[in-house]
Amino acid sequence: MAKTAKILGMVILLFCISVFAQNLGVLWHFFNWKGLEYVLHGVTNLIVTVMLIKWLVNKGLKSKLSDYRITHIKIFPLCVILGIILPVVVNLIYITFIPGEFVVTQLDSMTDYIEMLLYTVFISGIVAPIVEEMVFRGILLKYVEEKTNIVFAIILSSFLFSIVHLFNGKLEGIDLYLLILAGFLAGTMYATASYYFNSIWAGVALHMCWNIAGIFTVTRVEVDYSLFQYIIKIDNVWLTGGEYGIDASFISILGYISVILILCISKGVNHKNIILNKPN
Repeated sequence: MAKTAKILGMVILLFCISVFAQNLGVLWHFFNWKGLEYVLHGVTNLIVTVMLIKWLVNKGLKSKLSDYRITHIKIFPLCVILGIILPVVVNLIYITFIPGEFVVTQLDSMTDYIEMLLYTVFISGIVAPIVEEMVFRGILLKYVEEKTNIVFAIILSSFLFSIVHLFNGKLEGIDLYLLILAGFLAGTMYATASYYFNSIWAGVALHMCWNIAGIFTVTRVEVDYSLFQYIIKIDNVWLTGGEYGIDASFISILGYISVILILCISKGVNHKNIILNKPN
C-alpha cells in the first residue's frame, strides 16, 4: 500500500510539473510576435521542466539526474536509424498501397508558415520529446522500477503516456481504444530504447524522428499543421487511426511493435557477443 501511494504521488507530482511548465510557455501566445512566441513557448517549457525535474531529483529524491537515465546528450546510431526508417516506411506503405492525393498546405501568409514549422519542428519535434522522455522514461520509469520491477514500470509509464494523449481531443469508441493501444506501444518503444541504452536520449531520438516527420502527414482530411500532406481516399478506421490520425493506425502500431522487437533482438545479440568475447 505504501509503494502504491508513493507511485501515485509521483505520478500526480510529475503531472503537475508538466502542466505548469507547458502552460507557462503557452502564456507567450498572448503576444503576436510573428513566430517568436512559439520559440519562447518551447524554450520556457523546456527550461522550466528541466529546472523542476532537477530540483525534484536533487532535493526531493536526494539523487542525481543520471540515476534516472537523464544523462548528458548522447547519440545512439541504432535509435536514430530506426527513428528515420519508421515514419518513412509507414508513409511509403500508405503512398504505395492506399489511393490518395498529394497536397501542399496553403496558408494565408508567410508568418503562418513560419508558425506552423516552428510548432511542428521545434515545439512538437524537439521540445516535446525531450520533456516527455524526461518525465515518462526518466523519472517515472526509474522510480516505478525501483519500487516494483522494470516490466511493471514500462507497462505503467506507457499506459499513462497513452492516457495523457487523450487530452488532445474528445475520442470515443474504436478511436479511443486505438489511441490507447498506439500510445501504449509507442511509449513501450521509447521505454525499451531508454532502458536498454540506459539513457533517455535513446528514446528521445526515436521520439524526435517520429514527431519531426509530421512535417509530412498522411490524413483522410486536409489539415493545417503539416506542410505536405497525402490525403487518403479511404475511411477504414484501422487505416486512418480514427480522429487521432495515422499515429494510431494499425500500420503505425505494427511499426511500433517492429521497432520494439528490433531493439530487443539487438540487445540480445550485443549481450551474447559480450559473453562470447569475455576473456577467460
